[in-house]
Amino acid sequence: MKRKEYIRYSVIGQIIVWLLLWAVNFSFEISLVSVWEASLLSLNFVVMVAAIVYFHYFLLLPLLFQKQYFKYAFFTLLVISACIGFYFFIDVILPIDYPVNETLLGAYFYNFFSLLLFVAVSSMFYYVNHWYVSKEKEKTLKAESLQTELNFLKSQINPHFLFNTLNNIYAYAQSGNKNTAPMIEKLSGILRFMVYEGNQDKVALNKEFEAIHSLLDIYRIKNSRQTQISFKTNGNKAYHLVVPLILVNLVENACKHSDAINNPDGFIEIVAGVISEDKLYFSISNTVAKKTASTTLVQGGVGLKNMQKRLDLLYGDQYQFDIEEKEGIYNLTLQIPLERKK
Repeated sequence: MKRKEYIRYSVIGQIIVWLLLWAVNFSFEISLVSVWEASLLSLNFVVMVAAIVYFHYFLLLPLLFQKQYFKYAFFTLLVISACIGFYFFIDVILPIDYPVNETLLGAYFYNFFSLLLFVAVSSMFYYVNHWYVSKEKEKTLKAESLQTELNFLKSQINPHFLFNTLNNIYAYAQSGNKNTAPMIEKLSGILRFMVYEGNQDKVALNKEFEAIHSLLDIYRIKNSRQTQISFKTNGNKAYHLVVPLILVNLVENACKHSDAINNPDGFIEIVAGVISEDKLYFSISNTVAKKTASTTLVQGGVGLKNMQKRLDLLYGDQYQFDIEEKEGIYNLTLQIPLERKK
């Protein structure tokens, strides 16, 4: 139950409690006095109880949280006694011929212990409310901290890809390569995705796939003879949503460390599929240069390390992420839950 709902229900509950208290006291007083007199006496009793309960709740209980125990005990007893005294005073000035069946001292102690009971109940309510407030603050701070960290990780990842691609475009432009314009066009599409979709919590899975296609197209332009760069998808629907830039950056990291451009036997094979109604399977297999084969994870630096940290923050234990490098071939598999467009 959210705190707003809790507060709403507690207010309704308090109104019901005061009405019930009035009704119980009224049923006792009606046997001794008239209906009108019983109503006044019951109202007087409810006002006394409400006064001590709310005064104690808002002004005295905070002293207890501040560990001012003596001050709390002193003022609690003082306020209870004052409320009882005012209650007796109202009883006296009311034009009611009330049959006295107990001594003033007996009536005082009866009301004193009754009020202590209500004070105890209100204290329980206060502690429950304080627990809700603490939990809500903790949840808010955790969410803010999580979002801050995620934004920080994303801000590190995006320039990482951008700088690599711009360096390639610069080299092409210097040599007058005809591929400069197509590469800029593809990069523009990826940047559009990063700027507009990358800042959202979830994006359409198809859009993430489109960005991957553009990224691979940029990579293929570097060597038009390389035909062993593939991306196959299956099972994805228009309603599937995914956290943006995770898959794109995994592909970018594979492209960075692959030797597919310079190695005729090199390759990059990417497969993405929805293996259940709301679960994505994503795999990358690629060859890597010998000098980086054993240190790909280290050289991935900002890319892979931050990506795994981001997955931890987003999915906790609800994802699977495996990396393996064997005989110059680098394999990565990822399984993450998907959401559905509402």
